[in-house]
Amino acid sequence: MKFFFDNNLSRHLAHGIRELSALTSGVEEVIHLTDRFERNAPDLKWIGELSDDGPWYIVSIDRFKKQHGAEREAIRRAGHTVFVLDSQWSKHGFWMQTERFVRWWPQIVDYSARVSGGAYRVPWQHSPGAKFQAISF
Repeated sequence: MKFFFDNNLSRHLAHGIRELSALTSGVEEVIHLTDRFERNAPDLKWIGELSDDGPWYIVSIDRFKKQHGAEREAIRRAGHTVFVLDSQWSKHGFWMQTERFVRWWPQIVDYSARVSGGAYRVPWQHSPGAKFQAISF
């Protein structure tokens, strides 16, 4: 599985998760948008180009509602799966986001191994048996 962190999340978080996942079965790659694209690359550009070696599991706070649904349509066509962090995530600083994301990461990886395509909301509150909520995309 390949994971792509959108620019609205820290590249340091993405790189830290990559290092922490080095021995995690099934995780092939973890990158941040800026590892492959310009920081201000339009969503439609990177969504489309990722499909060249995808599909990917995208992690973002963005709900991809800009451009009248074109982003969501591009994600569907490319076969990417999206984990959208709940809006509460953006209310917290880097260290709180990182601490919470590390707790969620094993569940995200496990869930990713069982789904292909679609979009899922990652709540701020963490619990071991928590379920991801499917989002209409």
